[in-house]
Amino acid sequence: MSEQCMKTKWVDYSKCIGCESCEAICKHMWGTSRIQMTQTEDGVMFPLYCHHCESPQCIKACPVGAIQKEEIGAVVHDPEVCRGCRAMACMEACPFGAIYHAGGVVPITKCDLCAERRQVGLGPACVEICPVEAIYWVDVAELPKLRTKEAMDRQKLVMSHIAAKRKKNKPKAPEDKK
Repeated sequence: MSEQCMKTKWVDYSKCIGCESCEAICKHMWGTSRIQMTQTEDGVMFPLYCHHCESPQCIKACPVGAIQKEEIGAVVHDPEVCRGCRAMACMEACPFGAIYHAGGVVPITKCDLCAERRQVGLGPACVEICPVEAIYWVDVAELPKLRTKEAMDRQKLVMSHIAAKRKKNKPKAPEDKK
């Protein structure tokens, strides 16, 4: 396994200032942003991004196998395989709210850790552009060191926001009529 095989992206939400630079560079590079900024009710802005999970629920949810995990651990979407199922089960399955409806020909989009850049030995563009160095391209072994109390407290805020947003957007079951 190469050094690159052990790398992943990490956002320290305790450092993030919500400037939207990561979203902008992603959209500039790929035409559609694979990071999405969101805002809490308190006005805190932060990026939602794919965590390239060890056991990705989005892969299990995709009925046609359009989402796969590369040997290096990057979870990637193949738009040529994706048929844009109406259920968009992958979006619902992602615990980080990091798969987005892309509109147009490609039904969904998600971070692939800048696959084209990785092929030439570079890391994700968002890491380079972040003005406060809140986004890391690190060895997986370094993650425990980055998971400080401040970072994890902020991560909890993000996860609470995602849960609240999903609850608000979830269609209500029809009431039984008697």
